[in-house]
Amino acid sequence: MNDFLWILALCAYVCAVLVLAYALLRKGLVSSEGARKTVHILVAFTILPMVYGIHSPWLRLAGPAAFALINGWLGKRSGERRAGLVLYPVSILIMTALMNAGVLAPLSVTAAVLAMGLGDGAAAVIGMRFGHHRIGNKTLEGSAAMLIVTAAVFSVSGMGPWYHVLLAASAVTLAEAFSPNGLDNLTVPAVAALMMEVLI
Repeated sequence: MNDFLWILALCAYVCAVLVLAYALLRKGLVSSEGARKTVHILVAFTILPMVYGIHSPWLRLAGPAAFALINGWLGKRSGERRAGLVLYPVSILIMTALMNAGVLAPLSVTAAVLAMGLGDGAAAVIGMRFGHHRIGNKTLEGSAAMLIVTAAVFSVSGMGPWYHVLLAASAVTLAEAFSPNGLDNLTVPAVAALMMEVLI
């Protein structure tokens, strides 16, 4: 499949995710925050075709750049929510640009974005549903979900010994737990990519 077909497929996928989240919200199956986290989790999978399917460095950057602009334009919520909406595609843009420049390996970029999307998404969902023990503005239960999911991402990415996986997952969990609101969409992938580069 050529690059333009991949771009069309990615746009269709993101639109389908947005429609799904909206439908779940309208049916009352999730809250507005739950709908947002549904998008947060599912959009992370777009990194796979971006890294392994699209060959043009410029087209790899087109998707996250476009969505950063769209999210910034559409963002009419609080400052924190607007920051999170914009920083999510911006972080993917930065990771992809670093990969294009040869600074980060494709596997590091993939793991970093999945750690942000799946790990941070799981932390929010579990924290909202089961979180009872507060750590600042986070919960112990949410951080535990972040640790487990991120460890799974690193394991699937072939990081190696279990203690490397645990060290990396712990570093990413701490980055998520202590990042100011919205900035975890930058700090989580940055720390995850660094851990991949150092430990794999």
